Amino acid sequence: MTRTTASTSPRGTSTIQVRRQSFDFATTPKYYFDNNPLLSYLLTALSLTFPHGERFFVHSVRNVRDRIKDDTLQKEVSAFIGQEAMHSHAHEDFNTFVESLGIDIQPILQSEYEKIEYAKTKLSSKQQLAVTCALEHFTAIIAQYLLEHPDFHKQLNPRVAQLWMWHALEETEHKAVAFDVYQEVFADQAIRKRIMRVITTTFLSRISYLTFKLLLNDPVGRKQWRQHIAALKQLKDVFSTLAPAYLDYYQDNFHPNQHDSTQITAQWREQLFGEQIDKEVASAAIH
Repeated sequence: MTRTTASTSPRGTSTIQVRRQSFDFATTPKYYFDNNPLLSYLLTALSLTFPHGERFFVHSVRNVRDRIKDDTLQKEVSAFIGQEAMHSHAHEDFNTFVESLGIDIQPILQSEYEKIEYAKTKLSSKQQLAVTCALEHFTAIIAQYLLEHPDFHKQLNPRVAQLWMWHALEETEHKAVAFDVYQEVFADQAIRKRIMRVITTTFLSRISYLTFKLLLNDPVGRKQWRQHIAALKQLKDVFSTLAPAYLDYYQDNFHPNQHDSTQITAQWREQLFGEQIDKEVASAAIH
């Protein structure tokens, strides 16, 4: 993952686009990631958290939107909200497909909803936005990994790949928006880093729990030990690659755009949508 030394994000021309997408998951196999149950359930676990989670992201930014003075950041917030709304709808459709496979997802969805509603009542607007910044950092570095590693994303079934690569592109496009809002409104680095330490534990433990819950409830998938071992080896490589990018978040001068995604997002915009954006404009917008 390419790094720059930028620690701030001067406002420029936004490259964030809101795109309406529709997906057809018919005939998609249950184990849609290289016929691997564990890795397929890992992505499914993430998808199950997305609809309510992304609505929370929007909520936390809207909480303080009236305190944003920068006009370009306001426009980026609007685009951020639009993209996250599209992601929520798309993953609801995917989750419906998962349910059609006979997987009982309603208790998981209800639990996610209750956890988020509880957080809204217990956390301050600063803490809620810090939670969003932390989770957006996770999604951003995972998304950029997905975009940059064809050896990984090409293992996805093509129908599911359309969803995940679109989502990864847009997460990379708007990765700095919530962070920039937090910096403009609060700029409390101690709280930002403290919340990340908490979120790291809760996020990783929750996704791990959901993944293994789904796997253990599958009498066929849970017995595929060779596939599980192969999955764990892949995940070890992913985590070792992402660890430095994750740790960057604890720097006082951290900014999401230190992880340069200009070239990879331009490539994927053209590949997915035929969008060609002037490279100088795109670079100025995020550096």
